[in-house]
Amino acid sequence: MAAVYVDLGSIGPKWPTACRRAVAHLNELFSQNAIGVSLALIGQGAPRITVRTDPSIKGTLHGHTQTKTTSGQLLSAVVSLPVKASINTPDGMREAGPGVLEIIVAHEFVHALGQVKHSASQLMCSPMTPVPGDSPAGDLLQANGVNLPPIALAPDTVQLLQSLWP
Repeated sequence: MAAVYVDLGSIGPKWPTACRRAVAHLNELFSQNAIGVSLALIGQGAPRITVRTDPSIKGTLHGHTQTKTTSGQLLSAVVSLPVKASINTPDGMREAGPGVLEIIVAHEFVHALGQVKHSASQLMCSPMTPVPGDSPAGDLLQANGVNLPPIALAPDTVQLLQSLWP
C-alpha cells in the first residue's frame, strides 16, 4: 500500500481538525474499498500533499488543488483552502461548521489523489448545496440529494481510485 504524506503547515485554527478527520475517514473508505493508498499525517518523503490557506478564495465552500505527476504517478500536490469558509443561514452569514470543513478538505484530497474531473454525486460532486444547521455542528453540504458528512464515495470515484492506487 502506498502512503501519501499530508503536510498541514500553518493553516489557521479550524482547518487542522478538519484535515485530521478527513484523513481518518478517507483512510477507512480506502481500506473498505480496496484502494491501495493511505494518507499519513506523520512522515517524510514523497508523494506529499501540502495544505495551505489562500486568502484569494472567498465566498465559496471549496478549495483548489494543483498536482505534479509523472507517468500518471503523484509526485506532489498543493491543496489551497479558504482562510474562512462561510455559510448563509436564516440568521445571516457565519462560519461553516466542522463537518462542512471536513467535506471540503476530503474533496480536495481526492482531487490530489487523481480525480481531476468532478462527479455527478457524493464527495466529488460540484457544486454542492450548503444546508445550514441550527448550529455549525449541524451544517451539511448536499450533493444531488446525498447529505455530507459523512463522507461518501460514489462508485465512479472508487473505481478511478482503485485504478490509480491498486
